[in-house]
Amino acid sequence: MRRAVAAVLLAVSGAGSLVACGAPEPTVLGSTWQVTDVWVTPGDPSAVPDGGTLVFGEASLAGSTGCAPIQGTVTFTRDGETVQAADADAVTVDRLEIDVPAADCPAAWTHELLTTMLEPGATFDLRQDTDTELVLTLRGEGVDRPAIGLAAV
Repeated sequence: MRRAVAAVLLAVSGAGSLVACGAPEPTVLGSTWQVTDVWVTPGDPSAVPDGGTLVFGEASLAGSTGCAPIQGTVTFTRDGETVQAADADAVTVDRLEIDVPAADCPAAWTHELLTTMLEPGATFDLRQDTDTELVLTLRGEGVDRPAIGLAAV
């Protein structure tokens, strides 16, 4: 009987370990992120035809709006405390520089949405459901908060 109970306990504790091992590892820093969606207003299309890219460093952000290069600094936090990116549940844009886009840029719509959302002082909740998908949801009031959908490339 003791062996049966021990075997069941071992199997249950082992199953918990397997679930934890199956969770996606944070890859915020290890990927170039393609902007796939920008959710601003419920009911409006979210898919962006000419998405930009974002690349995060431990304290930096670089990439493109689809029309112009961007670079800046960010702070990763968890429960309001500064942490390493791998431990973060939020990211705040501290500083951002955006080059002037060409007048005929085909991604002007995406450029406008991203530059409006990624302004200095903006804080985003980080949600990574898989190791290839990341969602940045702008903190604020309301149920339908603006968000940026990203896919690892």
